[in-house]
Amino acid sequence: MTTGVHVEMVVDGIEACPVGSISEASEVASVHTDGGRGSDSGVVGELTVDEAAAGGLSEHDTELVFADGSQSVHRFSTESTDCPCGRIPDHGCPIRDVRAESGSIHVSFVAQDVDVVQEIVTDLRSCSETVRLRRLTQSAPDEGEQLLFVEREAFTDRQYEALATAHEMGYFDRPRRAGNEEVADRLGVSGATFSEHLAVAQRKLLNQLLAA
Repeated sequence: MTTGVHVEMVVDGIEACPVGSISEASEVASVHTDGGRGSDSGVVGELTVDEAAAGGLSEHDTELVFADGSQSVHRFSTESTDCPCGRIPDHGCPIRDVRAESGSIHVSFVAQDVDVVQEIVTDLRSCSETVRLRRLTQSAPDEGEQLLFVEREAFTDRQYEALATAHEMGYFDRPRRAGNEEVADRLGVSGATFSEHLAVAQRKLLNQLLAA
């Protein structure tokens, strides 16, 4: 049985990635990167923006390489690989798609199994503010649909409450309707405690869904 997992995730707060900050002020039509060139070589990429928004890139270290009157392509490079396009390929997972929206980096890739997904999430959390899994699709042996059931007892009350409240308040929505501190306030805990409970709950949820 094939164990591959197609992953769609959103990463926020990446200082080493210029695309995230650019997308906060300008609508980025597309992003392409070389997927990293080793741990010490940085990342090279190109982003496309509408010509009218190109002026907003002047404060960023990018190079205009193409323009056709309606859109322009700007090349960028980083000295660090502390970003999704630099870190994910190090786990043997080429980036399938990447886009930037309102400061967030959306990426998709195929991981060998759930253990690799967990390794990547842990790795990215070390160089970003938040990592959110949007969708996971596991390889199926046939075309039939498979119903998955989650064992509630696997979660502590705090973990389940953190996951349920975050979902209810729109923490996982894009644009996000509630931030880390807002959900933490609703739960009556610190932001760090909420993040810890949520991370454990997400890991337990992944273990159950992907082991089914």
